[in-house]
Amino acid sequence: MKNTLSKSQGLSDRALTWLFVTPTILLLLAVNIYPLIYAISMSFTNFYANKPGREIKFIGLKNYIRILNKEDIWETMQATAHFMFWTLLLQAIIGLGLALLLKRNFKGSDILTTLIVLPMMLSPAVVAVFWTYMYQPQSGIFNYIINYFFNFGEFTMIGDVKLAPWSIIIVDTWMWTPFTMLICLAGLKSIPNYLYEAAEVDRANTFQQFLHITLPSVLPFLLLALLFRGIENFKMFDLVVELTGGGPGSTTELASINLKREAFEKWRTGYSSAFAVIMFVTIFGLGNIWVKVMNKVKER
Repeated sequence: MKNTLSKSQGLSDRALTWLFVTPTILLLLAVNIYPLIYAISMSFTNFYANKPGREIKFIGLKNYIRILNKEDIWETMQATAHFMFWTLLLQAIIGLGLALLLKRNFKGSDILTTLIVLPMMLSPAVVAVFWTYMYQPQSGIFNYIINYFFNFGEFTMIGDVKLAPWSIIIVDTWMWTPFTMLICLAGLKSIPNYLYEAAEVDRANTFQQFLHITLPSVLPFLLLALLFRGIENFKMFDLVVELTGGGPGSTTELASINLKREAFEKWRTGYSSAFAVIMFVTIFGLGNIWVKVMNKVKER
């Protein structure tokens, strides 16, 4: 009936498919592919966006060489790696722990789940402003808690060189741990009950059941959540800008913030395009490695 209708209107199934798919492909090319190609082409030039009348010269790999030999770039990459490592580790541990807790379906678990998920529904800018007040030296609750145990006097986490990176890690963990929790919870609920029943027959204790049943089953879901969070954290921008602005000094200046300074403060468009390409290649390569790890885990 479907084929008869399409043929009577002069369109085959293949033509109908392309009719619906083509606008999506064109939109993808316009929004994603063209800017990428344009950025790559600009990365080989000395183009400055605030000097449109200036002659654009092809300079080859000079921008890439400058970036890879610049100490400041490696410092921002190190800060980014530090931020990613600790946020992913904390979100994995806390998210999995919360998922294991909420799997029990105790009284009030639905309300608790809703409260836990609330932070990820907020805008990063709103979250940053909220936590800025939490970190205030006089009225902030964090200053009160730390002084209660250590008596350091008035200070703010976002103004301390050693603690500023951890202030961002805490906020990102608070905001996005629910995301990891939800994906892990979906993985936990997909585990058949007969596996645990068989383990109890074999007299396996709770830890053995977790080690041999729960963890292997939920690990692919956890790795998937960390993949999404790793990609987002590598290009983290708005939360850090609103919370610390990259300071104090350049302590919390992540790669994305450095890229913004080069592109929209110094207007070094060619240079910043090369930096953006390097970031893209880095995250694309790391993402592919992570996907291969996920596939190996699934095959076990």
